[in-house]
Amino acid sequence: MQKIIYIGIDDTDIIGSVGTGRMARDLTDRLVRLGLGSPLGVTRHQLLVDDRIPYTSHNSSLCTGLLTEKPISEFQQPCITFLKANFKEGSDPGLCICSPDELNDEVIAFGLKAQKEVLKKSQAASLAAENRIFLIELGGTGGGIIGALAGVALRTEGSSGRYVDLPGIRDITGTVSVSELLSRTDIDSVQNDIGTILGDTSLIDSRDWVRPSLVMGKPVLRVRLKSSENREQIWTSVERREREKAGEKN
Repeated sequence: MQKIIYIGIDDTDIIGSVGTGRMARDLTDRLVRLGLGSPLGVTRHQLLVDDRIPYTSHNSSLCTGLLTEKPISEFQQPCITFLKANFKEGSDPGLCICSPDELNDEVIAFGLKAQKEVLKKSQAASLAAENRIFLIELGGTGGGIIGALAGVALRTEGSSGRYVDLPGIRDITGTVSVSELLSRTDIDSVQNDIGTILGDTSLIDSRDWVRPSLVMGKPVLRVRLKSSENREQIWTSVERREREKAGEKN
């Protein structure tokens, strides 16, 4: 019987290295090539930004999902081997592997707290041990186990995160209809900023960068009206690249 497996990683990078987002995508590709499952997308989860927390750039953790018939134990060594092979001196990686069925309300609450509070590594380790969740340090201080556990918790909670990878989204360019977008990707729906689902003929300016949000556990592209000319409405994604956000602030 097929089931969902979540793999959370954090603190795998240093300034100037490949980011944790790219690491999560590459790890997913590796697991798929090994025949361990089919991809359900990689999500980015924003954690608390605080001077008391060591982080490389934005303090986000990553979680990849796979649909598989394999037990969790078969994912452990391939993930460890990949992350060790790509270890960067100065990073503090953590790895968590679990099924969403293993995550109770206490674990979900830990993930939500990580967005608002400074948490300790010992809290993550104790919580994982109590619930028999696979959580391991893979170098440095091992502080990445906090974000790794928080990542799978937030992915399971299902309302906080952005997909940095999902089948088809990186192939979308230019302006496309909702129908084309849904047929070429694993996006579940396109919704405007008040949650109304757009029809198949609605037009989306992709800006060559499609990143759906995690909404009620599903990949949803959230859009806002960009322009309305000659009775034709053009929509664009609510999500922005980090450099675009910086430009908006300046």
